Amino acid sequence: MLAAVFAVILQQAAPLPAAAGQVVWETPVPVEAAQPVPAAELPPIPDSARADPWGYERAECSPLIRSSQETLEACQARVRVTLAAHLGADLPAGLAPAGAVDECRQAAAGDRYALQCGAPSRPQRPARVLEERSCETRPRVQAQGGVAWTEECRPASGVDRDEGGLRIRLGGKD
Repeated sequence: MLAAVFAVILQQAAPLPAAAGQVVWETPVPVEAAQPVPAAELPPIPDSARADPWGYERAECSPLIRSSQETLEACQARVRVTLAAHLGADLPAGLAPAGAVDECRQAAAGDRYALQCGAPSRPQRPARVLEERSCETRPRVQAQGGVAWTEECRPASGVDRDEGGLRIRLGGKD
């Protein structure tokens, strides 16, 4: 009996779904129009920033000037956006804010749809591998008397590049 009473109370408390073909009118809830957010004013920049934008960025983002909570990247982004707004077309290309559209150019000569945007790609140069050398400085007796120090260097691996081929001395040089 208690279960039947409880089921009746639950049915009365829950709204009934509209049956097929019935129209249910609900009172609309008034929606407040979103208030437009005023545009934030850009901080003014000194005349020295117009003359030297690179120096202005270095000065503003110096660890001695910026707050300890602001990272270097966040400071540079903030300063670059401010400089871009004030300088416009006079802004150096290297100070363009992140996400700015770079100049696009044709990537292939015959294809008018192939574009490359951003910094041009550079061809890969072969990396020069420096050889480690071992050098020895030794004293050498001069014919006129005295001592001269000479330095002899060899590859540290012990493999000599010059494998003892034919040499002809012309004019005192090999």
